[in-house]
Amino acid sequence: MKKIFLLVLTLSALWQFAIGQMSRGYYNSPYLRYEAESGECESNGTFLPATFVQTEVQSEASNQTAVKLTERGGYIQWLCQSEADGLTIRFSLPDSPDGTGSQGTLALYVNDTFARNIVLNSYWAWQYFLRTMSNSYPDNTPNATTKFARMSFDETHILLDKKIPAGATFKIVKTLDDTISYIIDFVELEEVPAPLTFEDIADENKILYDSATSGSLVNFISSNAGKTIFFPSGKYISEYRLNVGAKTKIIGAGMWHTEFYFSASSDSRETYNRRGIELNGDSIVIEGLYINTINNKRYYNNDDRYQVGKGIMGGSGSSSAVKNVWIEHFECGAWIENADNILFSHCRFRNNYADGINFCYGTRNSVFEYSSLRNNGDDDLATWSRSGKECYNNIFQYCTAENNWRASSLGFFGGKQNIARHIVIIDPMEAGFRITSDFPGVPFSTDGVSEMHDISVYNGGCAQGTRGTTGDLWGNRQGALHINASSQYDLLNFNVYNIDLYNSKDNAIYLGCGSKYIKNIFLRNIKVYGAGNYGIYFNGTKGDAKYCNLEFSDIGAATDMNAVPAAFSFLPDEGCDTLPAGNLGTMDEREVAAFDVFVSCSGGCNGGRAVGSGDCCITVSGLSASNDSLFVFDIEGRLIYSVKVKQPAQTVVIPVKSGVYLIKYGAGTKKVLVM
Repeated sequence: MKKIFLLVLTLSALWQFAIGQMSRGYYNSPYLRYEAESGECESNGTFLPATFVQTEVQSEASNQTAVKLTERGGYIQWLCQSEADGLTIRFSLPDSPDGTGSQGTLALYVNDTFARNIVLNSYWAWQYFLRTMSNSYPDNTPNATTKFARMSFDETHILLDKKIPAGATFKIVKTLDDTISYIIDFVELEEVPAPLTFEDIADENKILYDSATSGSLVNFISSNAGKTIFFPSGKYISEYRLNVGAKTKIIGAGMWHTEFYFSASSDSRETYNRRGIELNGDSIVIEGLYINTINNKRYYNNDDRYQVGKGIMGGSGSSSAVKNVWIEHFECGAWIENADNILFSHCRFRNNYADGINFCYGTRNSVFEYSSLRNNGDDDLATWSRSGKECYNNIFQYCTAENNWRASSLGFFGGKQNIARHIVIIDPMEAGFRITSDFPGVPFSTDGVSEMHDISVYNGGCAQGTRGTTGDLWGNRQGALHINASSQYDLLNFNVYNIDLYNSKDNAIYLGCGSKYIKNIFLRNIKVYGAGNYGIYFNGTKGDAKYCNLEFSDIGAATDMNAVPAAFSFLPDEGCDTLPAGNLGTMDEREVAAFDVFVSCSGGCNGGRAVGSGDCCITVSGLSASNDSLFVFDIEGRLIYSVKVKQPAQTVVIPVKSGVYLIKYGAGTKKVLVM
């Protein structure tokens, strides 16, 4: 691996930057976000006030606020910053009494010209838990007396016939004269690549699936095992699970162009397990697909013995890959067992009823990277060494996880030498990321060190309270970083470092024990920017941990930490200037290539228009006097800065914090990285 510490690139006359080092999250995602929030859009609807009270729908929205459109003609409008023809809307519509949802219609206008209608359907949203929690799994049948709701949002995405030009206004308008309120969280826009064609595939061992002549997907894939099977643009419906054997490649025209839809009802015990793609063997490739299902619940009859199927499952074998795949509405996005060296890259696992991705039951040497996870109903990113099979040497990196509505966005449960790095976690209802011994399986190993580093959490954790209103599903508190040696085995051998926790709802860090111990845990370089209660909360903690460079600001409690229990040794680490053993935090050439330019920001930032407390600055010089605006977006796609360029050879100095930014001026767009 080639280490990169400083790189300065010379760009066109418009762009001269000086920046430095890597950052976090799915920074090279292709979409920009347009929030339905005050100051971010124009609307005649109702801007819902931000709240963490879980009975309010907007508590599950980004930044806990959204726009409600109730009357016919209600609209939300934005200015398009970059040419786009792929549109995703995150929305909430009311459920129906039988749990099958309601429908609505939005009209899309571009520069006040009608473009098309967009149908919204809450069929896949709304999951309900018993208030007694006698069963910890949800169903989709409402009952306001005995149950409380989660997963009030879903998404729909459409490929437009024409691109929305940069600089155009686009508007969504409620067209039906009904009493249903449409709650809009945000829109995301992106430029969709042209569909892949059969001729584009270089593999000689390829075959084309023809929906008119090739028969069922199940039989065709089985009959052509070991080949590259291409599915051109279109929707392909299957009543059965698809089994993919060794050296078989399933290639679609792209996630916006080729859809696999699994139609077997999850309301029948006879068909509950007929959905998803199962991998069986080595060197399998799944690429360029959108995978959806009729399923709208976690389990058949709310019984975990009858699992309704994962989008992708199995994986026993080695050297397989899943790339550019979008999965929604399954039990899990992917559940991988006993795989070696499987790679997931540039995926979108959203709106599923349990985990986003779980490397479990002996999975090893595998990577999940550069992906989006959103609105899932259990841990977004997880590894679980269940049923006597240890998981080790797995990596989760460069992912953004948002709006998780149960458990956490990242969790490690047993195993050894697993790594999560460069992750952004936004708006989880419960824990941001967690290390626990809640689940049976192979314990955390006495040899080898696992790591979680370079992670940002926004609005993580939850305060103790009433089920369905505050707290986790049981009303318990969770930390934005939650470390709990509960009941199954000791929690040991972890390095947790370079962590930023923003606006934690209760305790930023939770260190707790049940019957087991915390041992050999190192907390380094952790910054807490706001917490409703303590910066660190100890609860029955016993064992030992070391720390250094812990910084706290805007803490709700009277002290940064409550009292350290007598059974717990929590001591300063004298070796804080040295990276923890096993650190893999330097950039390789592939990571460097993803950005346009880098510059050191060690000297701070002088001058320029302030956008908050900036520790670094981006300097853009040589701008022409075109009267165009320069826009700066943060990693979440939010516009944080804009200025009209009126002077010849104008220079703009932008104070920023460390992170990833997208800068747009005229027809030019650049990804920059600040640390």
